[in-house]
This record gives sequence, C-alpha cells and structure tokens, in this order.
Amino acid sequence: MAAPDSPSRAERSRVWQDKIFTAVGWSLGLWGFMLPISIVVFLFYRGAGAITWDLLWQSPRGFPLGSSGGIRPAIEGSLALVIIGLAVSLPLAVGGAIYLAEYSASDRLRHAASFCAECFAGVPAIIYGLYGYSFLVVFLRMRTSLLAGGITLGLVMLPVILIGAYEALRAVEEKYREAALALGVSRLYAFRKNVWPKARAGLMAATMLAAGHAFGSAAPVLLTASVVISKSGLELSSPVMTLPTHLYYLVGEARSLEQAYATALILVSLLLTANFSIMLIKSRRER
Repeated sequence: MAAPDSPSRAERSRVWQDKIFTAVGWSLGLWGFMLPISIVVFLFYRGAGAITWDLLWQSPRGFPLGSSGGIRPAIEGSLALVIIGLAVSLPLAVGGAIYLAEYSASDRLRHAASFCAECFAGVPAIIYGLYGYSFLVVFLRMRTSLLAGGITLGLVMLPVILIGAYEALRAVEEKYREAALALGVSRLYAFRKNVWPKARAGLMAATMLAAGHAFGSAAPVLLTASVVISKSGLELSSPVMTLPTHLYYLVGEARSLEQAYATALILVSLLLTANFSIMLIKSRRER
C-alpha cells in the first residue's frame, strides 16, 4: 500500500505537465525576444561601419547613381511624408474616435465603425498605393509628388490612429465622466478636463505606432511619391526620395550592399528612437 504522503500518478503527471509548459513558454518567449534583437545586431554589424556624417548629410552620387554619397534627401522625404500624412489623418482619426467614444449613442454604429477600421488597418499597403496612384496621381492630376504620397500615407495611418484613440478613450473609467456630469458641467468640459488628460498618453502611443508604420512603408510611396534620386529641398508638387524606397533600389539593383545595410540601420534606429521616446513620455504621464 502506498504511503499517505507520496504523490499520486495524476499529481506527478500534472507537475511534469506544468514544468514542460513552463519550459516551452520560456523558450518561445526567449526566441521571440531574441529575434528582433538579432536583426538589430546583424544590421549594426553590417552597417555601422558605413555610417558617417557624409552619409547623413550629403546627397547621393557615384556610378551607378546612388552607390555613394549620402541619404539626406531620403531622410527629409520620409519625415515630410509622415508629417503630411499626420496632418491629414490625425484630425480625422481623433475626431472620429471622440465622437464614437463620447457622443455616439448607437452601439451598432460603434461596432460597425470599429469593424471597418480594423478591416482597413489590415489592408495591404500596396492597395493604398494603387488607390493613391489611380485617384490622386492620375484622376486628380497631382502627379507623382510629395503631396500625393503624404495623403496616401495619411490613409494608411487613419485606421490605426482611429482604433488606438478609440481604445484609449474607452479605457478611461466611466466614473470620471459620471462624476463630472453629475456636477452639472457640459460634456465637452468633462471630456476636456477629465477624459482627455487620461487618454492622451494612449493617443500619443497610437499616433507613433501609425507614424512608424508609415515611415517604414515602401509600397504606397513607390506608386505615389518616390523617385530614385533627388537633391535636398522639398516641394509639394515634386517627387521625393524616402528611406524605404532608397533601400529597395539599393538592394533590388545591387548598387551598394554596404550603403543598403547602413540605410536599413538608420531606418530601424529612427523607428526605435521614436518608440522609446513615446514609451518614456507615456510612462511619465501615467505616474
């Protein structure tokens, strides 16, 4: 007869299952953590040596054109496209999120709008590029230009910001709204004083997420705003260089792998810097 304190077979089986599950979970988590770290380390190893002040501040040159020189026009073009895209998408997305979260009385409308925004957020970027090319470049005759590319990237960012802003507003506890309205203040005053300060950090995070996604998108820009080589200086009616498309040309045409790795490292570094900055701002506001 087994001793009273000895574990049964079922208990030993549960213990082993728990250990196996824990080991698998830690292994998968470690792989998930190491994968992006390994990408950054690899880019740093291959591209850090090619990053110089000339690369950052000069225009492309050499033969084939772009195989030497710098990527300053690409950095300027990428930043300009994102700024124009935010100017288009941010007011629409935030305004729509405020209406859905604070003023809409229809649950059906909120669910339908959320469903549509999530669907549009999952649309491949090339589809937005085709729409921007056919409607903005051809139909409206904007030509391949900074303005057409910026509006297209604004459409890419719109559903991402809308979803993030709506979730940030709905995350604010209802008691803050009810307490303010019980005092007889207007809904606008309650929103401005109680809801908006608490949702602002989430809104900033959603905006930076959308901006980072647009900053690294090549497909919409290839069809609406991209040019292989351009000089410094930006005009709304002229095409621009961008970091993703410049990287695409460097790799696709085998111009300079050293510059390609350096360009990729700069692109990733800018995105990581922006995301870490917004994380710090968000953490400070939540304290």
